[in-house]
Amino acid sequence: MRKGSEFFYRYGSVLVFGSLCLAVYYPAMQKKTQTYLQLKSKVLELETLREETIVHRDDLLLQIQSQNDPEWIEMVLKTRLGVVPEGQRKVYFHQDE
Repeated sequence: MRKGSEFFYRYGSVLVFGSLCLAVYYPAMQKKTQTYLQLKSKVLELETLREETIVHRDDLLLQIQSQNDPEWIEMVLKTRLGVVPEGQRKVYFHQDE
């Protein structure tokens, strides 16, 4: 036998097995990487939502704690309901379309 065919005869099954393992391993790693990136994106999205929710919760808690403060009540009446204190005049600017 020639030297090349003897090498393949001895180690051919190892090479075929290694190639088969690589053929199975590579797509699995690609899928794992894709799944990892999707999950990482979802985690970032949820962390952002969590931060926004915490800010909103803190704002609501501050509003609840301020409900007995007369200045807060006046501010709410002015901004949300459009109430004007005595001695002041409210002016509307009508915009024609």
